[in-house]
Amino acid sequence: MHETRMIRRLIETAQAEANQRGGALRAVHIRLGVLSGGSPEHLREHFEIEAKALGLDEVDLHIVEAPDHPAGVEITGIELTGSRP
Repeated sequence: MHETRMIRRLIETAQAEANQRGGALRAVHIRLGVLSGGSPEHLREHFEIEAKALGLDEVDLHIVEAPDHPAGVEITGIELTGSRP
């Protein structure tokens, strides 16, 4: 269950950043590079399961495939609601 641990860490990282910024996490943007090891559909499925388990089932996932990018799964941004300036 490599994907489960990875996705949980991804969500926890995004949530920590949202907390630091004083907002509620609304969406996570990720880039899938050549080393991601999974399809967007497969990662989305794991994301939905983990987000629900963490009480964040309203959080959206936006995926950009980058097969020429020499990396795995990267957070490229987050969207918040109610953030402070």
